[in-house]
Amino acid sequence: MKLEKRTESLKSVRESNKVPGVIFGKTIEPEAIQIDEKEFKEAFKNFGLTQTFEVKLGRKKHNVYIKDVQRHHLNHNLFLNVKLLKVMEGDLIHSHLPIHLIGKEKIEKLGVIVQLVTDSIEVEYGIGSGVNHIDLDVSNLKIGDSVTVEELTIPEGITVLDEREKTVLIVSETKYVEEEDEEPEEVKDAMDVEVITEKGKEKE
Repeated sequence: MKLEKRTESLKSVRESNKVPGVIFGKTIEPEAIQIDEKEFKEAFKNFGLTQTFEVKLGRKKHNVYIKDVQRHHLNHNLFLNVKLLKVMEGDLIHSHLPIHLIGKEKIEKLGVIVQLVTDSIEVEYGIGSGVNHIDLDVSNLKIGDSVTVEELTIPEGITVLDEREKTVLIVSETKYVEEEDEEPEEVKDAMDVEVITEKGKEKE
């Protein structure tokens, strides 16, 4: 991904279909940058907030990962700012990997609830070992089943920092709660109006 030094205002950068941001790290001074919007969205789609990739700023190349993004509060497809953290060979990356459920729709059709107790796990890994997410197939689970951290399939090179016994997901039965019959609000209002009207007549 190609980076450019940012010299214009944030507003001007965004109006030119570019994403403003900063690149920083232990071996580089923080520098304001801008990135072509389409190019950044493609990188974000492929690498997310966990995987490292190469960028070029001027004549220099750097290995980075997307440390943080700021999106528009109404339009999540609009990136307002991005932070790129430069990493070096031998560095360990500390992150939270999202858990991606497979087969949830299939099992919930049978009248059960699949509930994620936690939507990510805390991990640590070296350069080039990251993944976007952890897949968890729930299509064969039954009511009363649960999944712990140690039961997840973790790619090679990734160290899980969460406790092995920590519950990630539970499967429970769908329960329907019957609501008590209540008098419609419009009927109550009508009765109130009638009472007031009658009292008014009595005073007259």
